[in-house]
Amino acid sequence: MMSVAVNLLRQVGTSSSAPRDRRATRDWVLRRLYEWIFNGELEPGVPLSETELAERLGVSRQPTREAMRQLEADGLIEEAAGNGARAVVVFEQRHITELYTIRAALEAVSFRAACALITDQQLADLEQVQTDLESRLRLGAPDPGEYDAAPDFRFHEIVAEAAQMPQLHAFLVHVWLKTWALLNQVQLAGTYPNEREIADSYRDRRLLLNILRTRDGERAASAVVAHVTHRGDQLTAAIESGRGRFRLPHLQTDGRTSVFV
Repeated sequence: MMSVAVNLLRQVGTSSSAPRDRRATRDWVLRRLYEWIFNGELEPGVPLSETELAERLGVSRQPTREAMRQLEADGLIEEAAGNGARAVVVFEQRHITELYTIRAALEAVSFRAACALITDQQLADLEQVQTDLESRLRLGAPDPGEYDAAPDFRFHEIVAEAAQMPQLHAFLVHVWLKTWALLNQVQLAGTYPNEREIADSYRDRRLLLNILRTRDGERAASAVVAHVTHRGDQLTAAIESGRGRFRLPHLQTDGRTSVFV
Protein backbone atom coordinates (compact mmCIF):
# COMPACT_ATOMS: atom_id res chain seq x y z
CA MET A 1 0.00 0.00 0.00
CA MET A 2 3.06 2.27 -0.01
CA SER A 3 2.12 5.69 -1.41
CA VAL A 4 -0.92 4.34 -3.24
CA ALA A 5 -2.89 7.58 -3.25
CA VAL A 6 0.10 9.84 -3.84
CA ASN A 7 1.38 7.68 -6.70
CA LEU A 8 -2.01 7.78 -8.39
CA LEU A 9 -2.06 11.57 -8.08
CA ARG A 10 1.50 11.98 -9.35
CA GLN A 11 1.72 9.30 -12.04
CA VAL A 12 -1.32 10.18 -14.12
CA GLY A 13 -0.27 11.08 -17.61
CA THR A 14 3.34 9.94 -17.15
CA SER A 15 3.18 7.68 -20.21
CA SER A 16 1.32 8.31 -23.45
CA SER A 17 1.20 4.68 -24.61
CA ALA A 18 -0.10 1.56 -22.92
CA PRO A 19 2.38 -1.10 -21.75
CA ARG A 20 2.09 -4.65 -23.07
CA ASP A 21 1.76 -6.49 -19.76
CA ARG A 22 -1.92 -7.05 -18.92
CA ARG A 23 -1.73 -5.94 -15.29
CA ALA A 24 0.44 -2.97 -16.20
CA THR A 25 -2.02 -2.05 -18.96
CA ARG A 26 -4.94 -2.12 -16.55
CA ASP A 27 -3.04 0.12 -14.10
CA TRP A 28 -2.06 2.49 -16.92
CA VAL A 29 -5.68 2.73 -18.08
CA LEU A 30 -6.77 3.40 -14.49
CA ARG A 31 -4.26 6.23 -14.13
CA ARG A 32 -5.37 7.76 -17.42
CA LEU A 33 -9.03 7.63 -16.39
CA TYR A 34 -8.17 9.19 -13.04
CA GLU A 35 -6.40 11.97 -14.92
CA TRP A 36 -9.40 12.56 -17.17
CA ILE A 37 -11.75 12.66 -14.19
CA PHE A 38 -9.52 15.04 -12.24
CA ASN A 39 -8.93 17.44 -15.15
CA GLY A 40 -12.56 17.39 -16.31
CA GLU A 41 -12.08 15.62 -19.64
CA LEU A 42 -14.64 13.07 -18.45
CA GLU A 43 -17.49 15.36 -17.52
CA PRO A 44 -19.69 14.63 -14.49
CA GLY A 45 -22.97 12.93 -15.33
CA VAL A 46 -22.15 12.18 -18.98
CA PRO A 47 -22.61 8.44 -19.80
CA LEU A 48 -19.31 6.66 -20.46
CA SER A 49 -18.91 4.26 -23.37
CA GLU A 50 -16.53 1.42 -22.58
CA THR A 51 -15.92 0.87 -26.30
CA GLU A 52 -15.20 4.53 -27.02
CA LEU A 53 -12.86 4.82 -24.03
CA ALA A 54 -10.96 1.70 -25.11
CA GLU A 55 -10.56 3.09 -28.63
CA ARG A 56 -9.43 6.45 -27.32
CA LEU A 57 -6.87 4.77 -25.06
CA GLY A 58 -5.71 2.38 -27.78
CA VAL A 59 -6.35 -0.73 -25.69
CA SER A 60 -8.82 -3.60 -25.64
CA ARG A 61 -12.09 -3.44 -23.75
CA GLN A 62 -10.91 -5.86 -21.02
CA PRO A 63 -8.45 -3.54 -19.20
CA THR A 64 -10.87 -0.66 -19.72
CA ARG A 65 -13.68 -2.67 -18.13
CA GLU A 66 -11.43 -3.64 -15.19
CA ALA A 67 -10.34 -0.04 -14.65
CA MET A 68 -13.95 1.16 -14.73
CA ARG A 69 -14.87 -1.43 -12.12
CA GLN A 70 -12.11 -0.05 -9.89
CA LEU A 71 -13.35 3.50 -10.42
CA GLU A 72 -16.84 2.37 -9.47
CA ALA A 73 -15.46 0.70 -6.33
CA ASP A 74 -13.66 3.95 -5.53
CA GLY A 75 -16.95 5.83 -5.81
CA LEU A 76 -15.78 7.99 -8.71
CA ILE A 77 -18.21 6.65 -11.30
CA GLU A 78 -21.72 5.35 -10.83
CA GLU A 79 -24.65 4.05 -12.83
CA ALA A 80 -26.24 6.84 -14.83
CA ALA A 81 -29.96 7.31 -14.32
CA GLY A 82 -32.22 5.21 -16.47
CA ASN A 83 -29.97 3.62 -19.08
CA GLY A 84 -27.58 1.34 -17.18
CA ALA A 85 -24.49 3.20 -18.41
CA ARG A 86 -21.94 4.55 -15.96
CA ALA A 87 -20.86 8.16 -15.55
CA VAL A 88 -18.52 10.25 -13.42
CA VAL A 89 -20.20 10.99 -10.11
CA VAL A 90 -21.87 14.38 -9.86
CA PHE A 91 -20.89 15.94 -6.53
CA GLU A 92 -23.01 18.46 -4.67
CA GLN A 93 -22.28 20.71 -1.73
CA ARG A 94 -23.75 18.19 0.71
CA HIS A 95 -20.98 15.75 -0.24
CA ILE A 96 -18.40 18.03 1.41
CA THR A 97 -19.87 17.46 4.86
CA GLU A 98 -20.32 13.74 4.23
CA LEU A 99 -16.81 13.09 2.92
CA TYR A 100 -14.99 15.23 5.46
CA THR A 101 -17.00 13.69 8.32
CA ILE A 102 -16.08 10.19 7.15
CA ARG A 103 -12.47 11.18 6.61
CA ALA A 104 -12.21 12.76 10.07
CA ALA A 105 -13.47 9.55 11.71
CA LEU A 106 -11.06 7.34 9.76
CA GLU A 107 -8.09 9.67 10.31
CA ALA A 108 -8.81 9.63 14.05
CA VAL A 109 -8.47 5.83 14.13
CA SER A 110 -5.31 6.06 12.03
CA PHE A 111 -3.59 8.69 14.18
CA ARG A 112 -4.60 6.99 17.43
CA ALA A 113 -3.17 3.64 16.30
CA ALA A 114 -0.06 5.23 14.78
CA CYS A 115 0.94 6.81 18.08
CA ALA A 116 1.63 3.37 19.55
CA LEU A 117 3.55 2.05 16.53
CA ILE A 118 5.19 4.90 14.64
CA THR A 119 8.94 4.52 14.14
CA ASP A 120 11.68 7.11 14.39
CA GLN A 121 12.17 6.81 10.62
CA GLN A 122 8.50 7.52 9.96
CA LEU A 123 8.65 10.54 12.25
CA ALA A 124 11.70 11.69 10.29
CA ASP A 125 9.78 11.17 7.03
CA LEU A 126 6.91 13.27 8.38
CA GLU A 127 9.36 15.97 9.42
CA GLN A 128 10.81 16.02 5.90
CA VAL A 129 7.37 16.35 4.31
CA GLN A 130 6.40 19.08 6.77
CA THR A 131 9.67 20.98 6.35
CA ASP A 132 9.29 20.90 2.57
CA LEU A 133 5.73 22.25 2.86
CA GLU A 134 6.79 25.05 5.19
CA SER A 135 9.74 25.94 2.96
CA ARG A 136 7.43 26.13 -0.03
CA LEU A 137 5.14 28.51 1.85
CA ARG A 138 8.06 30.74 2.88
CA LEU A 139 8.94 31.10 -0.79
CA GLY A 140 5.42 32.35 -1.42
CA ALA A 141 2.05 30.66 -1.42
CA PRO A 142 1.32 28.83 -4.69
CA ASP A 143 -1.38 30.12 -6.96
CA PRO A 144 -4.60 28.41 -5.78
CA GLY A 145 -5.19 27.06 -9.26
CA GLU A 146 -1.77 25.36 -9.13
CA TYR A 147 -1.94 24.08 -5.55
CA ASP A 148 -0.40 20.58 -5.29
CA ALA A 149 -2.18 18.47 -2.68
CA ALA A 150 0.04 15.39 -3.12
CA PRO A 151 2.45 16.29 -0.24
CA ASP A 152 -0.55 16.87 2.03
CA PHE A 153 -1.87 13.40 1.22
CA ARG A 154 1.60 11.94 1.74
CA PHE A 155 1.73 13.30 5.30
CA HIS A 156 -1.48 11.49 6.18
CA GLU A 157 -0.45 8.36 4.31
CA ILE A 158 2.78 8.00 6.32
CA VAL A 159 0.63 8.04 9.44
CA ALA A 160 -1.70 5.42 7.94
CA GLU A 161 1.31 3.22 7.14
CA ALA A 162 2.51 3.59 10.73
CA ALA A 163 -0.89 2.46 12.03
CA GLN A 164 -0.33 -0.97 10.40
CA MET A 165 -4.02 -1.46 9.62
CA PRO A 166 -4.22 -2.40 5.91
CA GLN A 167 -8.01 -2.31 5.68
CA LEU A 168 -8.13 1.11 7.32
CA HIS A 169 -5.45 2.28 4.88
CA ALA A 170 -7.54 1.01 1.96
CA PHE A 171 -10.61 2.86 3.24
CA LEU A 172 -8.56 6.05 3.60
CA VAL A 173 -7.20 5.77 0.04
CA HIS A 174 -10.79 5.47 -1.17
CA VAL A 175 -11.83 8.60 0.74
CA TRP A 176 -8.71 10.57 -0.27
CA LEU A 177 -9.30 9.88 -3.96
CA LYS A 178 -13.00 10.69 -3.77
CA THR A 179 -12.25 13.92 -1.91
CA TRP A 180 -9.64 14.80 -4.55
CA ALA A 181 -12.21 14.23 -7.29
CA LEU A 182 -14.69 16.44 -5.44
CA LEU A 183 -12.14 19.23 -5.09
CA ASN A 184 -11.35 19.05 -8.80
CA GLN A 185 -15.05 19.22 -9.65
CA VAL A 186 -15.49 22.39 -7.63
CA GLN A 187 -14.64 25.41 -9.72
CA LEU A 188 -13.25 27.89 -7.21
CA ALA A 189 -12.15 30.62 -9.61
CA GLY A 190 -8.53 30.18 -8.52
CA THR A 191 -9.21 31.40 -4.99
CA TYR A 192 -9.11 28.24 -2.85
CA PRO A 193 -7.06 27.53 -0.92
CA ASN A 194 -5.73 31.05 -0.37
CA GLU A 195 -2.49 31.88 1.44
CA ARG A 196 -4.15 32.05 4.87
CA GLU A 197 -5.90 28.72 4.38
CA ILE A 198 -2.67 27.06 3.24
CA ALA A 199 -0.82 28.51 6.25
CA ASP A 200 -3.57 27.24 8.58
CA SER A 201 -3.25 23.76 7.12
CA TYR A 202 0.54 23.66 7.50
CA ARG A 203 0.30 24.97 11.06
CA ASP A 204 -2.21 22.23 11.88
CA ARG A 205 0.16 19.59 10.51
CA ARG A 206 3.07 20.92 12.55
CA LEU A 207 0.88 20.53 15.64
CA LEU A 208 -0.11 17.01 14.56
CA LEU A 209 3.54 16.05 14.10
CA ASN A 210 4.46 17.41 17.53
CA ILE A 211 1.64 15.39 19.10
CA LEU A 212 2.70 12.24 17.26
CA ARG A 213 6.14 12.63 18.82
CA THR A 214 4.54 12.52 22.27
CA ARG A 215 2.69 9.31 21.26
CA ASP A 216 -0.50 10.57 22.89
CA GLY A 217 -3.10 8.71 20.85
CA GLU A 218 -6.22 10.41 22.17
CA ARG A 219 -4.78 13.88 21.74
CA ALA A 220 -3.63 13.03 18.21
CA ALA A 221 -7.08 11.69 17.31
CA SER A 222 -8.80 14.83 18.59
CA ALA A 223 -6.34 17.10 16.79
CA VAL A 224 -6.72 15.40 13.40
CA VAL A 225 -10.52 15.48 13.67
CA ALA A 226 -10.31 19.22 14.33
CA HIS A 227 -7.93 19.67 11.38
CA VAL A 228 -10.01 17.73 8.84
CA THR A 229 -13.27 19.27 10.04
CA HIS A 230 -11.78 22.75 9.76
CA ARG A 231 -10.67 22.07 6.18
CA GLY A 232 -14.17 20.96 5.27
CA ASP A 233 -15.64 24.05 6.91
CA GLN A 234 -13.22 26.27 4.97
CA LEU A 235 -14.26 24.68 1.68
CA THR A 236 -17.96 25.04 2.52
CA ALA A 237 -17.44 28.69 3.49
CA ALA A 238 -15.59 29.34 0.22
CA ILE A 239 -18.56 28.07 -1.75
CA GLU A 240 -21.19 29.79 0.39
CA SER A 241 -19.34 33.11 0.09
CA GLY A 242 -19.42 32.89 -3.69
CA ARG A 243 -15.69 32.23 -4.09
CA GLY A 244 -16.48 28.95 -5.80
CA ARG A 245 -19.28 26.78 -7.09
CA PHE A 246 -20.03 23.35 -8.46
CA ARG A 247 -20.11 23.48 -12.23
CA LEU A 248 -21.27 20.90 -14.76
CA PRO A 249 -19.89 22.21 -18.06
CA HIS A 250 -21.89 19.86 -20.29
CA LEU A 251 -25.32 21.07 -19.10
CA GLN A 252 -26.68 24.14 -20.81
CA THR A 253 -29.57 26.24 -19.55
CA ASP A 254 -30.70 29.22 -21.62
CA GLY A 255 -27.35 29.20 -23.39
CA ARG A 256 -25.41 29.36 -20.15
CA THR A 257 -23.53 26.77 -18.14
CA SER A 258 -25.75 25.18 -15.51
CA VAL A 259 -24.35 25.76 -12.02
CA PHE A 260 -25.23 23.79 -8.90
CA VAL A 261 -24.54 25.51 -5.57
